[in-house]
Amino acid sequence: MKPNRQKLLLAVLGLIAVVHFGDWILNSMIQQPMQERQARVNQLNKDIRKLETQLSETRMLSENTNRWVKQSLPADPEVARSVYRHWLLSIVRGVRLRNAVVDSGSPSSRRTKSGAVLFRNLPFSVRGRGTLAQFNDMLFQFHRAGHLHQVTAFTLSPISTSGQFDISMNVDTLLLPARKGTELNSETSNLPASKSPGDYQLIVKDNIFGIGIDHTDPMKHTIVSAITFSNGVPTVWFTEQLTDKTIQVPLNGEFDTVALSGKVLEANDYDVIIETGGERLLLPIGKPFSEAIPAPQ
Repeated sequence: MKPNRQKLLLAVLGLIAVVHFGDWILNSMIQQPMQERQARVNQLNKDIRKLETQLSETRMLSENTNRWVKQSLPADPEVARSVYRHWLLSIVRGVRLRNAVVDSGSPSSRRTKSGAVLFRNLPFSVRGRGTLAQFNDMLFQFHRAGHLHQVTAFTLSPISTSGQFDISMNVDTLLLPARKGTELNSETSNLPASKSPGDYQLIVKDNIFGIGIDHTDPMKHTIVSAITFSNGVPTVWFTEQLTDKTIQVPLNGEFDTVALSGKVLEANDYDVIIETGGERLLLPIGKPFSEAIPAPQ
């Protein structure tokens, strides 16, 4: 019985060895390579998705770059300064902002390590006086324009309860070297949520400053009340009828009323020529500022 028992034990041990060996063969020769291959396939699929995402982003960047180049101001800073300042002035004068002044700063450049210009930044500032409705219209027209620009800051300072505000606004513009031509982009932007300026009138009606505003137009109630002469030198009298305030301004003197501020350039027995916001206006004696006309040069 003992030899048979030994043979049985040896057979069992052999069987166990065969099973272990077969398991090792299965793991090392079949399953492990399959797992490694699957892991490699998964990694390749992940790499493919990553490359596809990068390719999509590159295409989108290329499309955006082409759009940005089109929206850019002309590459030459002096050309850009001239045409964009003219455009800003047309906006502020179009909404009849008073005492409108548009200035520009010095351009700055962002460069690569090799010294090549990536883009230039050209800042502008706008100052003027007007109602909240006028400022609202100006912002709408600004954001509807298809230029590479943005408002970086603005302030609104109420002038008592007159409904008028002293307005200042800072604007940044970008100039891309690839931009060709000397004209501004003529296409409109899709930035405003609505294409109708009327949809933004709620901003005006909300009275965000919480003050009692008199909506009477001071331009209709500020007049040239008199022009007097002393030794042939004129003095112009401006009267604010809403406050019954009168100021006297000598030739070449500066004045500041709720309606307008500026400088007296010329005066005679019948009318006066003033300069305000870079414009020359003719004001007949006894007439309100609202009836001023462009003065001859």
